[in-house]
Amino acid sequence: MLELRSVSKRFGGIVALDNISLKIDRELVGIIGPNGSGKTTLFNTITGHVKPDRGSILFMGSDIARASIEDRVRMGILRTFQQPKIFWSLSIEENIEGVTRDRSIVEYALKRTGLWEKRQRSPRSLTLGEIRRLEIARCLALKPKLLLLDEPFAGLISSAAAELGELISDIYRELGIGVIIIEHKISHLSRLAKRIVAMNAGKIVFDAPVEEAMGMVRKLLLGGGYGEGASRG
Repeated sequence: MLELRSVSKRFGGIVALDNISLKIDRELVGIIGPNGSGKTTLFNTITGHVKPDRGSILFMGSDIARASIEDRVRMGILRTFQQPKIFWSLSIEENIEGVTRDRSIVEYALKRTGLWEKRQRSPRSLTLGEIRRLEIARCLALKPKLLLLDEPFAGLISSAAAELGELISDIYRELGIGVIIIEHKISHLSRLAKRIVAMNAGKIVFDAPVEEAMGMVRKLLLGGGYGEGASRG
């Protein structure tokens, strides 16, 4: 589904991505790493918000490295952001109607994320967990093939994080799509992902099944070789 081949990106003297090669199929993958490790830049190159300096990005067999953000959305590459990008002046329902006029899709997206009964309200009335759901609902309305979630559990209490994790898992299974989650706490990913990719200083440190990754993270933390707050559960 998605393949990055030797992708690199610099911002001035900072190497954000250093020769990254990665393949992701229709699977649920977690990406961990300390702040500044390149996780969000990786997402930005996949979605077109940042153009790589070198390398290729293939999606469904086509090189999309120079495709626009809009083209990638039409291809089915959808994402959420660390800071939710919501139209605060619109109702919850209008946030979805902004991407589709198909009433059946609007209803599906809001019901699937548990927001249908609140559809006439302002997003300002929602909890943080519900705001994360609204972002996901908007992605669902655009029929994702690959869903990228940038720190969806950040700031959530444990019960809200568990509910959101269950929603993400259900969507992944029901739609049969690829899902990539950036997360600082590997404990969240251990209940969702089958595979963990760890990044540091723009490089992939390891790419392993989740059980193996848990042990690797513990060794890195004990050895001081990883950002202390990056992946502790």
